[in-house]
Amino acid sequence: MKTQPIAIAALALMLASELFGVDTQVITQVAKKVHSDFRSRTLVKKIPVSQALLEQKTVLQRNPAVTSVTQLKGANLLVRFKDGRQLLMLLGEDRLGSPGSETLLAADTVMPLKSPTLQKAPQLQPVIQKPPLFLIKPCAPTSRKALVFDALADDANVINPPINQQVKANLEALGYSVTLRNSDNANLANAALIDNGEYGVVFMRGHGGVVGSDFAFLVRPWFDAWPPASGYAGTLVASAHNNAVGEAQFGYAITGAFSAAYWTEKAFPGTMFFLESCHGADPGGLPGMPQWTVDHGSSVWLGWNESVSFNCGDNGSDLFFDRMQLQQNVGAAVSAVYDTGCRPPELVTFPENKNACRLPLWKSDSNEASVPNARDFKLLKLLPYQGKLWVEIEFYTTPSFDEFFLYANIDSDEGAELQVKCRPDSVAAYTETSPGAHTNLVYSGKASVTGRKYAFVIPWNTTLGSGSWGRIWLYDMGGKDRLPDSGNILIRQ
Repeated sequence: MKTQPIAIAALALMLASELFGVDTQVITQVAKKVHSDFRSRTLVKKIPVSQALLEQKTVLQRNPAVTSVTQLKGANLLVRFKDGRQLLMLLGEDRLGSPGSETLLAADTVMPLKSPTLQKAPQLQPVIQKPPLFLIKPCAPTSRKALVFDALADDANVINPPINQQVKANLEALGYSVTLRNSDNANLANAALIDNGEYGVVFMRGHGGVVGSDFAFLVRPWFDAWPPASGYAGTLVASAHNNAVGEAQFGYAITGAFSAAYWTEKAFPGTMFFLESCHGADPGGLPGMPQWTVDHGSSVWLGWNESVSFNCGDNGSDLFFDRMQLQQNVGAAVSAVYDTGCRPPELVTFPENKNACRLPLWKSDSNEASVPNARDFKLLKLLPYQGKLWVEIEFYTTPSFDEFFLYANIDSDEGAELQVKCRPDSVAAYTETSPGAHTNLVYSGKASVTGRKYAFVIPWNTTLGSGSWGRIWLYDMGGKDRLPDSGNILIRQ
């Protein structure tokens, strides 16, 4: 079985006492005191983090129950005890929720969605492009399902509505179906099922750190004392400050070994991972969980390369997904966060050459009783990528048609300047020669049918002109179906 039950906090306390006796109680007390002292000395007494960390490391090394203490990146410590247990102390994350001297992001740095400026498109010249396009598979998700996994939803939140709701709204505006896993639902059992969800986007928010050459991410639930064995491979017991209760608590951190053990049933369908956590894309941790996801199908992994505060993390995540809603690529969205000046840390892309990655725009249509299912549009996927527009149309059953049309409006009037005639195995794009008449052939190419899906690719400039946007809709004259039922879909290059 892929999942195992997670004990509740009360059971954790009982098992801890029975199995480990006083040693566990001592470890719990020592860990909480270290967190408390570190937080007091850095946030109240304003002692430099490096000095406070060294002090707490020395205190731990003098404890007779401790074998060794390893200082990790971001003011974190890995403590090994004489009975063989290990504790990942995420001390660096204690600065979360306390901006200190860092620059607060101004509200106007988060750009609202704006309508394009309407300008008269230049007259397109006839260009018939018969040679096949040399297609490079887009760096983009293939699934319209998304996961928001927020282990700190009930902890500190800087923006309102909370960031998990903001990300959900941005993704839904792009047509994604979003699953929320917040607070105690962001647990080990649900973390083990992330690959099974076949998500195109995974947003994870929580405490994180680098251990060796791996990234560790703290999931729920919280425990007041040392927890029992997790029952899962690739986990570490970790401690961090819980702002909701005002003290340090314990939990399980998943690592690359966890992903290797449980994210094996299904390859990630071009999934975009975004980590709002400390060290989510730290170079030291990239060989672990991030590399595993990339090796198993994800398109890109994004995160901060050092410790990040709630201020920079929440506002940076909000700005990034606002830019995704504006249909910008990963590179442009990362640059927007960089330009806020709320750094270090830096929001980075892994692998580095994935800045061209984008999120497709999806539009669904209901199953209409008056339209035969073989001609009834169910879902439209639009993806501008490297000078081309990738189009995928799903029907309610295997499509059967002679012809239907994709229209595009690219100027200030209401009519379509582009008509794409979609036939079973080919497409032909025509520009407008007079109002309502499209006779100027500018492109012809192939189309493919796979199951219920019909797909083709057209060159943007040749068909849609030199502008950066178009308003798209589908219409089947024979089946009398339209997607959307009224209006159009704004697509940006």
